[in-house]
Amino acid sequence: MKISKYLMISLALIFMLLAVCTEKDNFLVYRGPYLGQSPPGSEPQLFMPGLISTNYIDHCIGFLKEGRVCVFSVWEKGTYSMYETKGRWTQPEKVPWQNEQGATDFTVGPNGKTVYFQSARHTTPDDKKREGNTWKVEWAGDGWTEPVPLPSPANTEEFSELYPSVAPDGSVYYFTVSRPDTRIGDIYRSQFVDGMYLEAERLLYPINSDYYEVDPVVAPDGSYLLFGSGRPGGYSLLDLYISFREEDGSWTHPVNTGPDVNPFCIPIRMSVSPDGKYFFFPSSHDTDVPKGEDVISPNIERWGDYDIYWMSTDFIKDLRDQYIGKKSAAGRIALEYEERGIQSAATMLNELFNTKQSSFYFELSEFMFFCGDLMTAGKSEESEQLYVALLESFPEEFRIKQGYAITCIMNRQVSKGLDLMKEMWNQFPSLKSEDLFMISFQLRRMLRKEDELAVLQFITLEFPGSGLDYYNLAEAHEHYGNIKEAIRYCTKTLELKPDFEDALEMRKRLESKLESP
Repeated sequence: MKISKYLMISLALIFMLLAVCTEKDNFLVYRGPYLGQSPPGSEPQLFMPGLISTNYIDHCIGFLKEGRVCVFSVWEKGTYSMYETKGRWTQPEKVPWQNEQGATDFTVGPNGKTVYFQSARHTTPDDKKREGNTWKVEWAGDGWTEPVPLPSPANTEEFSELYPSVAPDGSVYYFTVSRPDTRIGDIYRSQFVDGMYLEAERLLYPINSDYYEVDPVVAPDGSYLLFGSGRPGGYSLLDLYISFREEDGSWTHPVNTGPDVNPFCIPIRMSVSPDGKYFFFPSSHDTDVPKGEDVISPNIERWGDYDIYWMSTDFIKDLRDQYIGKKSAAGRIALEYEERGIQSAATMLNELFNTKQSSFYFELSEFMFFCGDLMTAGKSEESEQLYVALLESFPEEFRIKQGYAITCIMNRQVSKGLDLMKEMWNQFPSLKSEDLFMISFQLRRMLRKEDELAVLQFITLEFPGSGLDYYNLAEAHEHYGNIKEAIRYCTKTLELKPDFEDALEMRKRLESKLESP
């Protein structure tokens, strides 16, 4: 019996589809580096929707062995690994070294086979410390070695070492909020010299600032340092910055990675592929791409849906070409101010911007630091003059107004800062964001009760339909012992979000406190 060529073609396609796309349990078959995905360009691309990017908080990913081993962490689920064997990728399995809570923060070492992760697990049966330390584990070809902690003083008994990243020379970079010399959140480095770790040192300005620095990531070749920072002059309240390694080993002034990355990127739990070609990061960007099962975790109600994106690291090369070899305009303006005063400095700013752009770079965060220093020194009028000069050069720059408003808030001019924030949101309505509540956490760490409450109250007025900010306001009042006020705002939260489990638990806890003698 003859079979028509159309039937033969159909059967062939069916067999190809079965061979390439499906396996037992309906798990898709993936082949090639990075799960067989087409490499991204300069635009961020959602990575593996439905498998890596889901309706949960997908917050950490890394690749080993030239992209043929994948480790990823999902906040509500745990930490998983997959690897390519016999030309195809295995199904995800939970790693044996994940933390008790499941999700584990980690980075991949420059050798492409070692994972460094933070953990509060005990190093000995008698170990009672609770802070996070740095551990490492290696990929052994078809599984993992036993995890071991880094020796002292890379790890400490007293302090936390969070989100470790290891440079090619073995030095460990991490951030912490617990050391005595830490301001809000700072980056530290424990150098590796002659086979031993040295005492951790806090990186000086310009890497660390008076603001929040978090989650350092050292380039696989050690040529740059990526980190998140809440310093003024960004596109959002936490932006991605990059600093390049100079020939003498020092770091350049960090520069903002720009509007193509910020505020799309959430600059935490980031990673760079061991070959340096791809940048991975979490984002809460809205997407219509199907990502599998529905959200079931109550945590999502508060923190949102994070997905993993990736993009080419060409933007880093572009930044290097743009900034390396140029002088800091902000540094030159600061020198002019010291020698001749603010009016001369403001005049020079406009002159440099209009005639010297080939020799200077204009990193706005540096100018915002300058404004902040002037305000801290009680020279708010001079800060205003520099601010006006900045607006003349960058009349439509959202970051200037935002940075200036945050500088005011952090320098005890809260009312003025909030007025500026409202003015900024009126001018740029599409950029209006509830993320201002992150500033309140910094104010809490600085023990500025009234300022924190003022900021949170401002947010609730600007976003009257959001139960999340009422929740944060209730949380702040509870922290300061204002139980009745905390109950009032918790009730407002539940009026808007009746099923918000965190708020339900809070109200129960608050009511029991109120009833206690």
